[in-house]
Amino acid sequence: MILKPDTLPMGAPYAIGAAIVYALRADEALQGAAVIDNPMRASDLVEGGRIVFFEDQHDKPRGQPGQRPQRSYAFAIGVINRTENARNGAHADYRAAKRAVRSCMPAINALVTVEGAGMVEGDVRYRLENIDVGGGLVLGMFTLDYRDPG
Repeated sequence: MILKPDTLPMGAPYAIGAAIVYALRADEALQGAAVIDNPMRASDLVEGGRIVFFEDQHDKPRGQPGQRPQRSYAFAIGVINRTENARNGAHADYRAAKRAVRSCMPAINALVTVEGAGMVEGDVRYRLENIDVGGGLVLGMFTLDYRDPG
């Protein structure tokens, strides 16, 4: 039996997330914002006038038994803006982050076979219970249905 080399040794969710973080860091409209990949603790989000963060949520199987395996990957993109016009800035940064995420779809398509509607934006929140971010917050959830090549 000949085994094909694993094209995604860290797994599809890691590779997809890395492509998204790269796109956020490279986006011209987000220059000057701190882009954080999966913040480890709340204190990672305490300082800075403009913060954009990416956070893995889950990766789970979907589809019917007996069919080719499909997966659904979910992630969050959040922005915190503590500038003078924080609400306006948070919404502008979120729109820029969303454009950056959508712009990296060709890179994601090169990694995995995207299924269905592709990347879908879900709920967007503007406040988190019991958390004061000291400025404007926009937090969006996204899902991506795909087939893992490995």
